[in-house]
Amino acid sequence: MATIVRHWQEVPSWQVIPKFRPPLEVLLGVSLLTLRKQYPDRAYKIRHFPDEIVIVPHNFIEVIKNTPESKLSFQQASYDFFLGKLTGITGHEHAMSALIRRDIARLLDRVYDTVEDEAKRAVAAQIGPCEDWTPIVLLPRVVQMIINISQRVFVGEPLCRDERWVQCITQCTAGAFQSVPKLWPHHWLMRPFVAWRLSELRSVRKHRTEAKKLLKPILEKRLEDMKSEKFEPPADLIQLVIDGTKGEGRNLDYQVNAQIGTGRAALFTTGVTVAHLLYDLATRPEYIEPLRQEVLELGPVKMNRANVAKLKKMDSFIRECQRWNKFMLGKRTPPLTYLRFDCFWLIPFPVGTIRKVLKPLTLPDGTQLAVGTLLGMDTQNAVFNHSTLEKPDIFDGFRFERLRSVPGSEQKFQAVNPGPDHLVYGYGTQACPGRFFAVHEAKVVLARILAKYDFKLAKPAESPMSRAKGILTEADATVEFLFKARKAN
Repeated sequence: MATIVRHWQEVPSWQVIPKFRPPLEVLLGVSLLTLRKQYPDRAYKIRHFPDEIVIVPHNFIEVIKNTPESKLSFQQASYDFFLGKLTGITGHEHAMSALIRRDIARLLDRVYDTVEDEAKRAVAAQIGPCEDWTPIVLLPRVVQMIINISQRVFVGEPLCRDERWVQCITQCTAGAFQSVPKLWPHHWLMRPFVAWRLSELRSVRKHRTEAKKLLKPILEKRLEDMKSEKFEPPADLIQLVIDGTKGEGRNLDYQVNAQIGTGRAALFTTGVTVAHLLYDLATRPEYIEPLRQEVLELGPVKMNRANVAKLKKMDSFIRECQRWNKFMLGKRTPPLTYLRFDCFWLIPFPVGTIRKVLKPLTLPDGTQLAVGTLLGMDTQNAVFNHSTLEKPDIFDGFRFERLRSVPGSEQKFQAVNPGPDHLVYGYGTQACPGRFFAVHEAKVVLARILAKYDFKLAKPAESPMSRAKGILTEADATVEFLFKARKAN
């Protein structure tokens, strides 16, 4: 590996940001390991499509946390990173993100029964009876579970049962993300022409048109029903968008964009996360029985907020897995995720909490970042080299349960809590607004599987997230599990 440092005469030497431009086949995580040692206390640039990213040292993390969105923006960074003008990714209005951040908890309080009911249905449909040990390629099935559960919450019945709608949401997500690495290498002047011809984006346009046709009668009936004094607002995303916007939510195009945009942000990320949690359990089987007993001790209760909150061992295990996995729940580094028959492709997660500089920014050491700069944090450096945890380099699935047992720490160290050494969801006011729903959804699915099935890997396998090609990580969707229904359910 070679580091190329360019010095610009127009700025003092302490403001120069070293550049690192490895061949794209070099694993980004390995590059960062070298660079964090070479530049532990200063910013440096890494080559990355579509341009470059400035990696800010961990000692400046409070700058990322405290700088307002008007000056450092995650959404604008994500929009640029994924070429949103061409792909539509994160192209839904900023107001939609604010709406989710403000109102998602209120929606979640009303859909606990819905999530549980759909989780039972989805798990049974995707895994099946498994009267004896049954081979299952798990990742695509878990993703389908999450799609089914989420769409039940987002659009409700009967639309969530319509396979055409599910296909539209799936393909609008898949096609958009598939197109990104194909557009990156092209000059920005040529990208619009390439985008127009890409089969993936043609598929997105086709399925968006179909989604609009399917949603139109649902929205029209909803708006008509709202005229009645006896109208009771359904607990779904359609109604949340109608009520939470200043009239835009009554517009069909706005609703379609909201549904597709929310799906892109949530579906594959949560599905891959749950699948990897099951892989982690299969490779650390000593955790299976304690987690199962915790679930069973709840008894035949509703999986509402209060009861799911009792799953402290599960919450701790999830948070610890988040620390260790390249792909982490919550995606505050936006995940480049799309479904193929044999694999998912993902942006690796050594870099997180990305932001775009919207107004000139000066770091505490005098380094000046110009408008338009993309910046991020080396998350693995934060997790393992700047952690407040005891022995952070050792996997301990129940460490956070023990930490929460300390008086005064009961609400700390939860899977949904961001922190300076836990950047799964970002940090500060721009942390992932949907993390509460995503974690709840993951826990309900995981609890259902633990209660109903024994499972193990069909044969020893590397982590589904262990392979890499250049700056992309392959999530292997061919890893096979064996499932068997438990006699005592």
